[in-house]
Amino acid sequence: MQTLLLDMQLAAGTVALMIVLVVYQIYRIRWLRSHGKQVVAVVTSIRKQTGKAAQGFSRENYYLTAAWTSPRTGQTYTFWTWMIDSRPAYTKGGLVPVLIDPTNPRRYSWEF
Repeated sequence: MQTLLLDMQLAAGTVALMIVLVVYQIYRIRWLRSHGKQVVAVVTSIRKQTGKAAQGFSRENYYLTAAWTSPRTGQTYTFWTWMIDSRPAYTKGGLVPVLIDPTNPRRYSWEF
């Protein structure tokens, strides 16, 4: 009985943690949409990864990397994101909008 109770507590804790992480991501994206600054970054790489899902069907994941150099500081920032089963509309060398936190460009969100 104690093992079942412990398993239920661990499962509830895991679900609660996942909910907190999702809520935080939503908050962060909303904050960036209202307070962030849009910059235009250059796509530096697109990596495709093909594999099989647990259900047996094939899936394709794309990992996009882009870079932007701050004209004020001259520092270059690298941004990345991944897309599940969706071919990106961007190509290497293309431009992509990215929302950044003006005080900390390492906090960002891609604008798709």
